[in-house]
Amino acid sequence: MLPTPRVAPRGSETILLMDTDPQTRKLAAFMLGKQGYTVLEARNRVEAFALFDRRAADVELLLLEAKGRGWELAEELTRYHLRVPVLFICGARGAQFVVEQGLPFLRKPFTMCEIAGKVREVLDSRIEKVMTTGDSF
Repeated sequence: MLPTPRVAPRGSETILLMDTDPQTRKLAAFMLGKQGYTVLEARNRVEAFALFDRRAADVELLLLEAKGRGWELAEELTRYHLRVPVLFICGARGAQFVVEQGLPFLRKPFTMCEIAGKVREVLDSRIEKVMTTGDSF
């Protein structure tokens, strides 16, 4: 019997994606765009800040590379928009830091199902946290 093919989860949220590697950034943006997400691409910290400054109200997830002090960028951006969750993209080097900190991450290389699944998981966990921390009805 053949295994059931996995279907990549879909969404409609806006994601700010910052990765200095053009291949990784373009691939991630393409994959997420195919799944219905709006992806704002930044090549570096300066572009990420500029995009976030213009579109902060729309951004529902930060998808940032862990290397190159991506975690500092995450801290700076979430200081202005406290509820936006962060998902880190990392290779073997960056994974150690994010694992030690207990932060959500996606290891390179990734498939469509892996990136879409992890993005959906982080977005949905944010909704669950907001729903469970409020007053009961």
